[in-house]
Amino acid sequence: MIFKGKIGSALFVFTSALFTVWPSISGAAPFFFPDMSPSFERVDPPNWLRVGRGGDGYLTITSEVIPVNSCTQMASRSFWGSDKTQLILSVVTNGFKTKLDKVEIPIATFDGRDNGSQCASLSTAPLQVVPMSVLGAYSIFSPGNLSLVLNVKSSNDSNQDFIGSAKLLLGAAAMVATGGTAGIIGGVSATVGNSVLGDTQNRANSLLQGMIDAKVPVSFHWSELRSGIHSVEIPVYKIEQSVGSISDQQIRDLQKDSKSDKRLMFTVKLELQYFRSMFYPTVTNIEGLGDRENLSSEYILNYQMPGSGQNFMQILNNSSPSLLQKISRAEGVELARACSLGFYKLKVAGLSDVDIAIVMKSFMDEAKLDNGWYSNPGLVKSCFGQAPNIQSYLVQIYGLPLGLPKEAETP
Repeated sequence: MIFKGKIGSALFVFTSALFTVWPSISGAAPFFFPDMSPSFERVDPPNWLRVGRGGDGYLTITSEVIPVNSCTQMASRSFWGSDKTQLILSVVTNGFKTKLDKVEIPIATFDGRDNGSQCASLSTAPLQVVPMSVLGAYSIFSPGNLSLVLNVKSSNDSNQDFIGSAKLLLGAAAMVATGGTAGIIGGVSATVGNSVLGDTQNRANSLLQGMIDAKVPVSFHWSELRSGIHSVEIPVYKIEQSVGSISDQQIRDLQKDSKSDKRLMFTVKLELQYFRSMFYPTVTNIEGLGDRENLSSEYILNYQMPGSGQNFMQILNNSSPSLLQKISRAEGVELARACSLGFYKLKVAGLSDVDIAIVMKSFMDEAKLDNGWYSNPGLVKSCFGQAPNIQSYLVQIYGLPLGLPKEAETP
């Protein structure tokens, strides 16, 4: 005997010996996308940040994924089962002059291929997507082109291991955030090398091309950042959509459609932090810093440069004849040349002018056996006079050397 009937859009056929089901193929599946209008949180910036023109401090940007609920239903479930959503959130930065510029950094993943309909949390520990970066110089004619691009990549193809590709890339970065502490991805080049990172990036990008990529760029100039931008928040939504072959324009239309039946799933927060010196990040006023804090040559020269695996004595003294030997007996033009090499090495290492002043003062103390040289205006001028900004910070931190013109206090 045969019975036929419809329930919803599926056709049921019952026989005495067989039960067969043909679901209708609608092509609808979860599609995730970021809001096209991020929100900005601003704070009143310290004076040094507001009036500075570059090279006077550092910036870091940390990402965090904050779900709407502690238990978020990432995948959709129906009578026929749940979809197999794979979701990857990543950030690409441009213009910050770090080793990770233009590198896609996964910040969160969700794998729905197993038990996808169960609740999940995409909350993540903070992760630095822009490691310590010197605040760039800028002008009216060259304001600086900076951007952060959030990529929200999703797929319902359970035959492809997109999550594994993302983990491959993050594994190459060799950084995992734990315990609520920001993982410093900037050490990746010291860990695996630029060539390995580049090869892995290309391979991962090729593997991830099969995902639907909805993105939102956030652009800045240096003057905007210095005006007090503290964080950027980007909502990410979910919608049931036919996503078999969706175009970039259709993705943008969905992102702009305020009337679509979308559901807020989580928010990506990008937090910006600014600081003057790596040695004392909470210090905003550097005047007299040498009297208030420990800036001994032992402390400073043994301090390890983040992401390099070397301390400042090793960074400065990594050639033969050693820079320490050159400076120990140099005066006048020879001292100027030796200090110029030191300034160059510290710039390449990624130091701000403030910290270059601190490190070079400590290096001079070590080379000259004590800090008595700082009372000799000739030695101070020979070394630091070629770098007016650095000399200005030297004077602010350690005071005006005896006999040095008072105009050396300002750049």
